[in-house]
Amino acid sequence: MRYVLILLGLLAANVASAIDCQKLPDCESLGYASEDDPTCAPDGYVYCPFDENYKKCVNYNCEALGFTNSDKTSWCGKLIKCKGNAKMTLCQNLCEVGDVYYADGTCGYAQDYDASSGKIPVGVVYYVTDEGRHGKVINLHDLGKTSSNVAFDPSKPYETGYEYLSWGYYIYDVPDLTNYDTYDLMLNGLKAHDWGLYDGKKNTETILAAPAPSCSYQPNTENYYQYCIPEAAQAAHEFYPPEVSKDDEHVGQGKWYLPAFGELMDLFGYDIDNITDWINSTGAIGDTKKTVNDTLTALQKVGVKTAEVLTEKWYWSSSEYNSYSSWFLYMPYGGRGPNGKHDHINVRVRASLEF
Repeated sequence: MRYVLILLGLLAANVASAIDCQKLPDCESLGYASEDDPTCAPDGYVYCPFDENYKKCVNYNCEALGFTNSDKTSWCGKLIKCKGNAKMTLCQNLCEVGDVYYADGTCGYAQDYDASSGKIPVGVVYYVTDEGRHGKVINLHDLGKTSSNVAFDPSKPYETGYEYLSWGYYIYDVPDLTNYDTYDLMLNGLKAHDWGLYDGKKNTETILAAPAPSCSYQPNTENYYQYCIPEAAQAAHEFYPPEVSKDDEHVGQGKWYLPAFGELMDLFGYDIDNITDWINSTGAIGDTKKTVNDTLTALQKVGVKTAEVLTEKWYWSSSEYNSYSSWFLYMPYGGRGPNGKHDHINVRVRASLEF
């Protein structure tokens, strides 16, 4: 009987050992690889503890990657530090959403901005394509003027006395500009990426090229700016950042435009596939707006006085609804809808730029 009990005990121990035995983790799933990394320093590897045929790089060959010790702060807005040696840097010219856009046509992280570098922030990137080689920028501040009875002055674009502009051309249907005045036109146009909803530059050029309507109102009156001229598009086209020359090759006058409605939606952040109606805020996410506002706030904190977060107001687009109304977007939660072109009390304007 004693030997039977001993045997049963041994069997139980073996069963317990079998239950406790676990398969070793897979090195590849933990981020290790069997191939050499050409960017890694010779002594820069750590090896998988479960199979030393697998390794990962923790110390990069900075020189092989193009990093140098030279001071690039005077001309580069976006410095990348090497993981293996933080003193060695590389200038990254590709742009990302949320980057500061400079007057010289380069991008940079807001935290890296240095006023002593001589670089001039003029906007924030809100859309990129071609891996960041091209994209779109929104300017730093709402456009304004001294009162509703005067023209927009491009030499003082951020005048804070009166920060509302009318769309203009009230009761005038701009020729060659698509009217998005039905459910199908708007919703299908957004999903098809119509130029009238995503090409504000072409919209602005079309608006400004249109023959002026017959108008009897005198200049320097509210009615003149509401009925006789396309005030919002004209102001965006005439805009140039106050710190740069009017004739600047990158960001001077004539380079900016009134964003199309889809571009305002890109600025806010939308999931187009989840838009279920042509008005209201279905599909609105707000992630891009947050990123852009974070950059504008960071610029404010380092002394860029022209930086202002996107205000909690309506913003005009260059997309037309009909002769009486145009599309605008409500920045607090991404609401969308048409509004009377003569409205000069509630609607703001920001200018956009392509790079």
